[in-house]
Amino acid sequence: MIACTFERSDFLSSIGTRLRQERERQGRTLKEVADATNIKEAYLAAVETEKFDTIPGVVFVKGFIRTYANYLGLNGDALVEEYKESFVSRTPQPEVRPVTGNPVRKERGKERRRQGKWQEITLVAGIILFLLLIIWLLL
Repeated sequence: MIACTFERSDFLSSIGTRLRQERERQGRTLKEVADATNIKEAYLAAVETEKFDTIPGVVFVKGFIRTYANYLGLNGDALVEEYKESFVSRTPQPEVRPVTGNPVRKERGKERRRQGKWQEITLVAGIILFLLLIIWLLL
């Protein structure tokens, strides 16, 4: 890995800016990095612009940051920790409320009753056909 040191002013810049600046310093394009890391260009661009909500999940964001930074020779784990401190703690967590009555279960029950009727009808029809076949064979 290439060791890369940042000045204090660099450290205060955003994660995405540091990644973009290091990529440009190395003369690499987003396409090159995307091909080498197997991360879509759109996701790399989202990391550079810190539009993390366009990436499908925090786990992916952390993985992309780590992989991208390591590829550039930066400390990926440190950038992920910085991301967690800066962004994950600020992300609002969904409110969890107890559910009173489960409408999904009621719908499933209706669906099962409908399916049960068809299964019963099919079974009775099959038995009748079987009995008719036996009677026909005996005649």
